[in-house]
Amino acid sequence: MSAIDALTAALGGILGTERADELLAQLDAFSNQPNAVKGAAKRAGDPEVESAALRVFVQADARTIAGALDSIAMWGLLTLAARADPAVLDGLPEHLAASPKAASIRRAATKHRKSASAGPRAGTGESAPGAATAAAADDEPALPTKISEVAKWIAAHPDVDPARFTAHPGQRAAARRVALRALGAIASPAALETLSGYASPAYSDAELAELHRAWGEFDRRDFAAAMFGPGSAGLRLGACSSIEGIGAVEGLTALDVILERHADLTPLAECVELRELRVHATIGSGLTSIEPIAGLPHLEHLELIGVTRDADLAVLRQTPIAQLYVHLDGADGSFLTEMPRLQGLRASFACELNPAFEEPDDAPDERPAHAGSAETVLALVRSGVTVVLFHHESWVPPFIAGLPGDVSAEQARGLVRLSRAA
Repeated sequence: MSAIDALTAALGGILGTERADELLAQLDAFSNQPNAVKGAAKRAGDPEVESAALRVFVQADARTIAGALDSIAMWGLLTLAARADPAVLDGLPEHLAASPKAASIRRAATKHRKSASAGPRAGTGESAPGAATAAAADDEPALPTKISEVAKWIAAHPDVDPARFTAHPGQRAAARRVALRALGAIASPAALETLSGYASPAYSDAELAELHRAWGEFDRRDFAAAMFGPGSAGLRLGACSSIEGIGAVEGLTALDVILERHADLTPLAECVELRELRVHATIGSGLTSIEPIAGLPHLEHLELIGVTRDADLAVLRQTPIAQLYVHLDGADGSFLTEMPRLQGLRASFACELNPAFEEPDDAPDERPAHAGSAETVLALVRSGVTVVLFHHESWVPPFIAGLPGDVSAEQARGLVRLSRAA
């Protein structure tokens, strides 16, 4: 998925696809990026749209934002986001934050906020929106502003109404994280209802850390359905120690997860609509069984990365997987030739070790590849499977040097791509 597509999908998850597409089409109709900034700055105020635009940029990483801002429409969307919170511009890559377009957006945001500032509306005698709310808030204790303050604040206010932490337009990223921490600490049904207002198609790493912290404080299935449902088309869970409850997310078709401990994959057996799955087992975790995913009927793309030496990978032999990226970790890969739909394979047949974490000081730098690896690779290529190997693995250079004439090899950026010779 391109950076533009990622932000478009995020906006659609907040506003709805039809409304998001209409907005982006309007912003994309300008002839160039500066004109999109000027045109967006002239739009009538719409707090809901501006808040949605802000959430899109706050939740995206810097690389995605930089890629998306090749687009005319995304500069217009950034202009609307800055109305909700001009600080969003501070998170831009340095070369974009210092650009003339960013300066124009800052000026436009300042002008917009001044025109919408609190006070009587001209000719009406009415107070500006938010004035009554601010006055009512004077009777309540000030909310915590830092993560480090939350535990003490909740202890001092045990009967706090969770609704005080409700998501609102213009809310900054730091305030969102404070709210997530607080609602997780309250951990009541009302807190989960309020927490669901923060549900998003995508979360920042910092927000994911808060969600994983809170997940176990609630019923895990209720929490997963509330907080991860909007991202079911492509859910990035980040680093976590448990995925219990993930089966409650309806329509989950793609999942990316990093396992920090020996997490159980059994909950994935319930995710029968999965088509794409990426599991990264870090050092200190490792996969012990992948049987729960071997029965997924629609799984087409699978990545099993990291420590796999304790898992029986051969259970994948009769799966419908077409694209596979796997760390065999020294295991026999002959089962790969029995996968009926396999079209593309990227594989690490050996596995680099990290002596600082798991091996003695005199350990080798690499776990050797299985003796039959070369034979397996040749059989796969000759059957029409495109195979990508890692050139740095010690067995690969001599293997490539002795390739038979019916196999061709292309090398680039440390990878070797093997296919049947034309």
